[in-house]
Parts: sequence; C-alpha cells; structure tokens
Amino acid sequence: MMVLQFNRHFQKLAILSILLLCTSLLYFHQSSIPYLQHQIPPLPSKNHAAEASKSYSLKPLVYIFPQYYVFEDNNKLHGENFTEWVNVKKVTHNSFGLETIRPHESIGFYNGLEFRTRERQGRFLRDHGFYGAVFHHYWFAGRPVMEHVIQKMLEDGEPNIPFMLSWANEPWSARWDGSGGNGKVLIAQDYGLHVAWRKHFEWLLPFFRHPQYIRSNGKIQFVVYNPTHIGHIGPRMFAAFRQWAIEEGLGGMDIIETRWGEGSDRIPDSWAGHPPDAVNEFAPHAGGRDQALFSSLKKMARVYHRGTLACWDTTPRHPTDHLAVSLPTCHPRTWQNHLVEMFRKIKAEPNPIGAENFFFVNALNEWGEGNSIEPSAQFGDGYGTAMKNAIDISEREHVWADIANEMSLARDKEVSAVLERKPDVCVLIRASPANAEDRIFKLSATLRSLQAQHNPNWRAVVYQSDRATFPELGMLITEALDARIMHVEVSKDIVIPIPEGKDESFLATDWVIRSLAASNPGCAIARYLLVTTGSNTYEPGAFDSLSQSQDLIGLNVESRQRVWDHPQLQEKSWATRCSQLQDVRIRSIIIITIHELTILIQLGSKLCTHSAPTLSTFDLSATFFNLDKFQAENHSFDRVFHDFPHPQDGSFAEYLVKQRDWSFAPPQGRECHVRHNPAYTSCLKTGNFWFDSPIYEEVGCYSTTKLIHLFEKTSPNLEVLDLEFFRKNGYCVRYKEGAYARMLAASGNVIPVLEALHVDANCPYMEHSEGTNRAITFGHGLKRCWYTNQRQPDNKQSRDILKKTCRNIACLAYRLMPLFASPSHE
Repeated sequence: MMVLQFNRHFQKLAILSILLLCTSLLYFHQSSIPYLQHQIPPLPSKNHAAEASKSYSLKPLVYIFPQYYVFEDNNKLHGENFTEWVNVKKVTHNSFGLETIRPHESIGFYNGLEFRTRERQGRFLRDHGFYGAVFHHYWFAGRPVMEHVIQKMLEDGEPNIPFMLSWANEPWSARWDGSGGNGKVLIAQDYGLHVAWRKHFEWLLPFFRHPQYIRSNGKIQFVVYNPTHIGHIGPRMFAAFRQWAIEEGLGGMDIIETRWGEGSDRIPDSWAGHPPDAVNEFAPHAGGRDQALFSSLKKMARVYHRGTLACWDTTPRHPTDHLAVSLPTCHPRTWQNHLVEMFRKIKAEPNPIGAENFFFVNALNEWGEGNSIEPSAQFGDGYGTAMKNAIDISEREHVWADIANEMSLARDKEVSAVLERKPDVCVLIRASPANAEDRIFKLSATLRSLQAQHNPNWRAVVYQSDRATFPELGMLITEALDARIMHVEVSKDIVIPIPEGKDESFLATDWVIRSLAASNPGCAIARYLLVTTGSNTYEPGAFDSLSQSQDLIGLNVESRQRVWDHPQLQEKSWATRCSQLQDVRIRSIIIITIHELTILIQLGSKLCTHSAPTLSTFDLSATFFNLDKFQAENHSFDRVFHDFPHPQDGSFAEYLVKQRDWSFAPPQGRECHVRHNPAYTSCLKTGNFWFDSPIYEEVGCYSTTKLIHLFEKTSPNLEVLDLEFFRKNGYCVRYKEGAYARMLAASGNVIPVLEALHVDANCPYMEHSEGTNRAITFGHGLKRCWYTNQRQPDNKQSRDILKKTCRNIACLAYRLMPLFASPSHE
C-alpha cells in the first residue's frame, strides 16, 4: 500500500516537473515563432513590392444607387414619401435567419440629396482606394427620372470624385428587376429614333463636359446597363452618340455594354457586325452570385472590364412574395481575398495599352438588395477596408503584363541555361477537370507556384489521370509559357478506370514514368521525382532542400487530412469548431507518457506538419523520391497502392524505408512548403471559406453555391449551420450546437459530453437535449473514461473515440491532480 502511495506521489511530482520544464521552454520558444496569420494573406516586405507598370493602372469604380430621397414619380408609384429606406425598414431577417444589413448609425437612413451625404460618400470612396463612381442614370421615353442626385453633383461638385453614367435602360416594374412581374410595368421604355436619341444626348451633355467625367484613351465612357433590351437599333443609336460626341468636341465616346447571362459566353445578336467598344461585368448578371467563379469568366471583347458584387439579399424588396434571393456567407474578409484574385487576373490579362482597366463594383448603397459597401451595422466599414487592403496586397504581390513580359525575357534566358543541366526534380502533375479555371483550386495556380521556386532547376510533366473531358488542359499548359512544363497525353491503350469516390488509379502515372525517356528526356534523368496533383501549390522555398542526397526527402505540408489529424484539433468541442483554426498559437505536440498517463505538451508550430515515411505522417505530394532508385527497383505506384493497406501511400513509404533500406531526410526548417489542397490557408486566400464539420467528407473549402448545394435536400435554408458565427468571423462555417450534438449521438459516440473539457478547471459541460439539462464535471468525465476503458467497447468506432477522448482527458489532468486517486465504483 505504501509502495502504491509512493508511486502516486512520484507520478504527481514527475508530471509537475515536466510541466514546469515545458512551460519554460514554451516561453522562450514562443518569442521566436512567427505565427501564421490566416484571415488575410501576409504582406511581403516593401523591399519586395511589385514593380510599377508604366502602361497600365487599375481603377476600381463603384455603382451608386440614387433612390434615397422623395420625388414625384415614386410618390405616384409607391405612395407618399417613398424611398428605398421604406423597403429596408420593412424586414429585419432573411430566409436564412440572418439580419438584413442596415446602415451604420454613423450614416443612418440618410437623404441622398443632402450635401453632407454626398460629401461623405465621396470621402469614403477616396479614402478606401476607389478611383471613381458610376451613377445609375434613368431615361424613359424622352424624359429623365430620379435625376436629382446627379444634378446636385453638377451644382456643388459632391461627391468630389471622377464619375461616369450608366444608363439603367430597363423599364421599371413591380418586381424591381425590369421584368415586369405579372405584366405590371410601372414606367415603360420607348427608345424612339434619331430625334429622341438627340434629346437624350443633349440632356447628358452637361455631365459629359464635367471635368471629373471619366475618359479612356481620350474618350468619354458611357455605360449601357442592358444593351440587349434596346435590340437591333442599339448599334445605330450608339453610332449616333459617338458621332455627336466628336462633333461636340468631347474627343469621342466609348459605349461600355454591360454583360448579361451570368456565366454564359453567348454573344448578343446585336453584336453581329457591330462589336462593342467595351464590355463590363455587372454582378450578378455576369457570373451569377458565386464570387468563386468571377475570375474565370472569359473576356467577351477586346476591351473588357471585370466586376464583382459585395453581397446579395433582396429580402427588403420581396418581404412576402417568396421571390427574395439571399447569399448567407458574405463577409468583408472573404471579399478582400476575392478582390486580390480578381486584381491578379486583371493584371495578367489587361486591356490593350491605352485603354483603361476599370473594375466595376456593385454597389456602394444597394441597401434594398443587401449589396452595400457603405458602413453597415453588421460589418462597419469592413468592405471599404477590404478594398483598400486588397489594392495594397495586389500592388505588392502582382505585376502587370508588361512587367511580366520583361521578367519572362530574363526567366527564359535562365531556363535556357537550366535546360542544359541535370534537373533536381521531375514533377509529375496529375490533372483533371477538377483543376479547371472555374474551380477553386486551379492547375494554373499550381504551375505558377512552380515558376515561383527559388530553385529553377526542375521539369514538369502534366497529364490527365482520368478519361474525363478536359478540353482546356492543353491551353492552360501553353499559357504558362514555360519550356520546363510539358503536356503528355496518356496512351489510349492504357485502361484508366473512371474514379469512384476516393479510389484513384495510378496507371497513368506509371505509364508516364515508363515513357519519360521518350516524352521528356530531361525529366527522365532528374535526381528526384515528385508526384502531385493539379490542385496543390508549392511555396517558393519548397525545392531548396534538393541539395541533399537521401532517397526520400520530406516537406512540410498543410492539408485537409493534416488539419483533421492535428493533435490539438482532433478532439474539438462545438464551441471550439472553427475558432481553433484561427488561433495563431496552434502548436505542435510533445507526447509524454508516465505510468501509462499521457500528457500532451504544446510547443509551437503551424497547421503544416512534416511528411515522413510512416502510415500517419506521409504525404505523396510532399515527398521527393530518388528517381534512379525508384526505376532501378522497378516500383509501380498502381501495384503498390493496390497491394498495401490504407493509407496506401504511407504503407508504401514504410515499405521503402524498412524493407528496401531507403534513407530519409526530414524537412529543413519549420516553414510550410506544400498546400495539399483543399488546405485551410490556401482556401481563405482564394476568397472562399472553410467548413469545419465533424464529418471528414464534409470538411473543406467551400463557396456559397457549393455550401447551399450540400444542404439543398436536407436543410435548404441552412438551419443546421451557425451562420451567425460566420458573420462574426468571416472565415469558417460550423454546425449549430444542437445539430452538432445530434450528429455526435447518431455517430455512436458514448461520451460526447466530454468534448468541452477545455472550458475551465472544472470543465462543466451543459448538454441541452430534449429539454433536459445536466452538468458533468471533469472528475466525473475522468471516472467515466476509466470505467469505459475497462469494458473496451466492441464497436471499433467507439473504441477509437474512447482512445481519443481519454487522451484529451489526460492532456488536462494536470489541472486537477487530486482526481488521480483511484476512482471509487459508483
């Protein structure tokens, strides 16, 4: 008995000593750890700012909606004193249960005619990086409507910012969208002929002559919102406007025709023989409501201006008719990253030199459509700040096409020299339609990440690993403009099964390796082999470790699997879903076992962990293989990956090290080398968000459309999701607490109540289920774990859950040392 008591005292003393030592190490270690910021991409040093272009500039514009004052037409159509605020005040929540956005108290339900309102709007736009504004202009059957705001601007100069007009030429209807719901048209449109056109032009002349009116290449810019509605007289009308603009000494006019049809590439019939001067995107009419698709839209004209929206929620305009459309996952943080990607696309494919590169944002103040970047009660001035940050990030990270061309000249010379040398690595890239430009993780991003490597001595072979249709694959490779990257078409004699679920075929990969000598002699003699997919990206220093000589070289990798298996993130309560991912102090774990009691000490790391030749730590896309040895020993991915148990790649790596005596070198340093996508960090950088589900198959990177599609049958209004939490954080979605508890119960988890052990020293957990309410303390949970462990459940899933839960309890045991006395049988 005394021996047992001594052992217990020794155990406590040892634990406390280790904790004290590790705490000290942690203190000194923390001071040298640069924590990873996830919300927005870190800005490079100013010393590495992208070189400025002499030929191009990016000019963000924002649409301004004027319906925030009382005027006669609206009094007749909608009742006395009607403004857009009447619609906004009618509702408080949308179909997803979220608050409809409302103006911040600092701006209130303002009057759009007031000088101070317009002055504030101009200042807001200037302060947040906007070049100018696009005012909606209304002209119906020979007369202006809702024109008072822009006329006030002519009188006093506010908002004091460059501007252009966009003719919102659709008829006004009861549906608010120009379609004339139920045939009820409130104000009809009649375009007339030359006399009517001239009258309209004459009315516009004072605006065109204004010194702040926006020009491109010396020509004034005039937007037509719905050119298709004008029909075949449109080209004649536009030609007349251009002629009159020259005759009036304006230097000419460009008609910017707004693109419609969401993602459709169909050219309007009126363009036949009459190509537009320029085309602009007005979201959601161009690209739909899913911002993830906007950068993939193909240009429809030689001068093409991209655009976006802030959000979309038409509940104020459709409070009772069930026609409202809402986006539940809008947030300035995701919008900022979306803008950065849009700016990258614009700079990579700019308009011809001399033409401007406008970026049309919808909108400053479409409060009735839930689409406003003005300060709101929900987001403050987050959208304005997002624009300013995105411009800054793009200026530092992205170069315009003219600078890229100069850099490519230097790169091509370097590549020519590199091609004469034995490559350090041959990168095999398995591509599929999942890597197309309209997907979140694109092949083009993978190729760009290779081109950004500090070590240029690599070759790459891109091939399709399935038989699915991917017509743009060859074009994507060609557009990389890099002699190190080759496209290899897999022989039709190779039978590649169509993947089902998670099953993958490596038949194509094996064929490519066997054919390297013929298809890519440079790759065939490389020192190392790297097999990856067209969705992964590599940090610039990923290939720096290839000076080593080991048979296998690991890299640090972040992936969905790594996040799922992360020791600190494995056992999460509902309350810590998502929030732990955002914690910059996510740390690596040292596991210490004393007398079968496991203590997990956190020391400092990021979401990246190293790839090593073990079942649980190996990642194929983060490991270099000795190519000569791989071929000499006649290894085959397809055979091995079918013969070895799950996870196959880890089994293969263990086999090479233990059975074939392959040497291994761990990653150098702690920085992340590979984003095995979907990865959390790269997901946020694309402008999308993470879904932190307790179901592995659901965890990952989502756009709004993808999330809605996931739940369209089971929860069409996303009732099971904690959307309020997303609205606060803007990077991650989780289940609501009740739905989360039901999922755990359904999974057979016998100890779901222990998931909140992180709360405090007593670790109370309040479980709300069918009206019951009970609290379970840490001590009760520890005893329950001890008893259940004695019984060892028959169900494997329950055993696994038990093991993880008990480990989590042990991790916190030091906080309540008295509880380590032998539990009494209750």
